[in-house]
Amino acid sequence: MALALIWAVVVLALLGFAIDLLRDFVSTPEETSSPVVAPQPPPEPEEREVKLYFANSEASELAPEKRFIELGTGVQTDAVALVDELLKGPQQEGLYPTIPPDTKLLNAFHINQVLVLDFSRELQANHTGGSAGELTTVYSIVNTMAENLRNVKRVQILVEGAEIESLAGHLDLSRPLPPDTKWMKAAARAESN
Repeated sequence: MALALIWAVVVLALLGFAIDLLRDFVSTPEETSSPVVAPQPPPEPEEREVKLYFANSEASELAPEKRFIELGTGVQTDAVALVDELLKGPQQEGLYPTIPPDTKLLNAFHINQVLVLDFSRELQANHTGGSAGELTTVYSIVNTMAENLRNVKRVQILVEGAEIESLAGHLDLSRPLPPDTKWMKAAARAESN
């Protein structure tokens, strides 16, 4: 009986303590009221100059191609517009597409400074392979996004919503990648030896 009485006192004390904590964390509407802000319409897109990265004929370097496209409505929407331009391929003579035919962008989202791009399976299935080809594809995407989207420092590439180890067995894609503009010359030297 005494044990039950002690137990009841302990439970009541803990309950009182919990109620006090809740009062500290929960405020009344009068304490938190702030002016109501009307929702802002999304920003209007504006035509901007961008740099898209495509391959040279040997797939040993990436070269920029400047274009004007509509951007400014948000990182995800802008990323979709940039990938659409990469999918169209280069307009400049001497440059070559870097993304395999029939590839589609399924989704794009931005978390902290990482842009996640989810491609259709054709990105992997239709890839020609080779280390230089894989590097050109990946860094064409990564460098284009980082160059043109201010809040993007790294890019994670997914296929059909899943992380992949690599496109063609040469580059680790299980983590987000930062841009890299020096890799191709090193890769070309390594392959010629």
